[in-house]
Amino acid sequence: MCSRWWRALLAVSFVSVSVLAAPAPSSAQEAPAATTHVVESFDGTPLLANLFVPPGADGARPAPLVLLTHGWGGTGQKAPTGFVGDLLEAGYIVLTWDQRGFGCSGGEVQIDKPEWEGRDVTALIDWTVANAPVQVDDAGDPLVGMAGGSYAGGVQTAAASVDDRIDAIAPQISWSDLRYSLYGGEVVNQGWATLLYLAGLATASGQGLDPSCPTGPQPGGLDPMITRGFTEGSTSAAISDEVLDFFAGSSLASYGQDQPVDIPTLVVQGSTDTLFDLTDGWRITEHVRATGAPTRFLVFCGGHVACPDTYADAGDGARVDDAILAWFARHLRGDETVDVGPPVEYRTNEGVWRAAAGFPAPGSTPLEATGAGSLVSVPAVEAPDLGTLGGASFDGGIPALPFTSAAVSAPGDIRAMTVEVARAGDRAIDLLGIPSVTLQVEGVGDEVILMAKLVDRKSGVVVNLQEGAIRVPLLDGPTQVEVPMPGIAYTLPAGHHLDLQVSTASLMHSNARTPATVDVVATVAVPVQAVDRAAAPTTTTRPSPVAPPPTLPATGSESAPSIAAALVAALVGAGLLVAGAARRVRRPLSC
Repeated sequence: MCSRWWRALLAVSFVSVSVLAAPAPSSAQEAPAATTHVVESFDGTPLLANLFVPPGADGARPAPLVLLTHGWGGTGQKAPTGFVGDLLEAGYIVLTWDQRGFGCSGGEVQIDKPEWEGRDVTALIDWTVANAPVQVDDAGDPLVGMAGGSYAGGVQTAAASVDDRIDAIAPQISWSDLRYSLYGGEVVNQGWATLLYLAGLATASGQGLDPSCPTGPQPGGLDPMITRGFTEGSTSAAISDEVLDFFAGSSLASYGQDQPVDIPTLVVQGSTDTLFDLTDGWRITEHVRATGAPTRFLVFCGGHVACPDTYADAGDGARVDDAILAWFARHLRGDETVDVGPPVEYRTNEGVWRAAAGFPAPGSTPLEATGAGSLVSVPAVEAPDLGTLGGASFDGGIPALPFTSAAVSAPGDIRAMTVEVARAGDRAIDLLGIPSVTLQVEGVGDEVILMAKLVDRKSGVVVNLQEGAIRVPLLDGPTQVEVPMPGIAYTLPAGHHLDLQVSTASLMHSNARTPATVDVVATVAVPVQAVDRAAAPTTTTRPSPVAPPPTLPATGSESAPSIAAALVAALVGAGLLVAGAARRVRRPLSC
């Protein structure tokens, strides 16, 4: 990896945690400032929390609680702006906090494990119920919801797996299995792994030493297994079983087997997110759905990677905000009159929102094709010079870097082969779901790393900027493998061709460290969604703000006094965000 690239990436990791986008205004902007508190967690670790109470809520008029934290490397919001302001206007108490190891909170970062960050949430709920007018149900349990994206999404499933007081969650651009997200197909997602590690190391190791921290000096830091994983991936392009076990402990796919999440869950995922893709989001949805709890899967354009300018605008930010507010109105407040929308809703590059019964819809017929080719694997691949990349930045300050599969392999490239899948004819085709790619590989060398991506040939773009990767040992005779593929939501325009490209080169994933030549037979099945293009697209309506609840008779011990508050300023932190100030602008929900 070239030294110039490393220097630029280091600069990015430090700048990203100090340059925050100005939060969008909200109707709650004049609300009083948050009150800041130090909450002791289950193991004595101090957590810095910010409490916001909507106007009119007090001991006689309690309100439901929504917990909302930050992205990787960030801190809890301290201003009543953006979506925090929307929640206040809707009549919710809001609690934000610095997650364990970040900001002014103590402890080491464990990456949203139920037994660590999940139990931190339990302590925060305990404290808030004791110190704010939180509404309870007939059984005396508090009404509690959680929202937020990326790292703030992972903590929701972790907490819900250990605390049954949580009634509804809305994780955004989050993960089901970090082993898939960062090491799918036993190939390191190198661009993201590098940026996340450097940003996390810089912030977790320094923010808590600020003398202004009410918690006192907190050295913070990352669990040593995180550093070990980054070192292994960077030096050998492989991850040990011990490190994978550590990441499994942060993954719903693993801990959810014994501690399932069985509460109403709205999963919001970005189609062009190359860190936590649509496959990750759909696996969360499937997990919760299997318990019988209500689910909804909402696919927008964006995520940790900005929506391409070539995609039509579709008001993604407002759509997501409205969906979360409707979800809480139905499943937290219990308003059965609220329409939360279809079980699956997606938007493609056309900028139109459509409903589906599944991902893909049951009974849909995929586009299928088979092709063969010979490839050469060349170890040396020049990384992009991030110092020359200009311009756009995501909410939270992270530049719009190309950690994507944006490049289409050129004809004649000895590192790639192309299989024609389908032509759209005189009607566009909606591609929706998780593609299946099977490779039969035979060749000379120790191993080969292969990337698979779908390409809109006429537009010259990779579908949703996504690619799957797989490491294949070269044995005696052919080896058959399934490529773990990211889900897609894309409209192939009329007259356009859809191709599958298989390549040995990538700027997004680690490349093989030794040369090889291989013969490949590729079989692909791409799921499609039947669309009535004459039908009206789906619409959404934001629930009306809730008036202060009626005066209720006191029950049990005396209710906590009214706490004037407002809410926090950058919903996401420096690293990974979602659903924050940028949701009001052209490219929302990216970080």
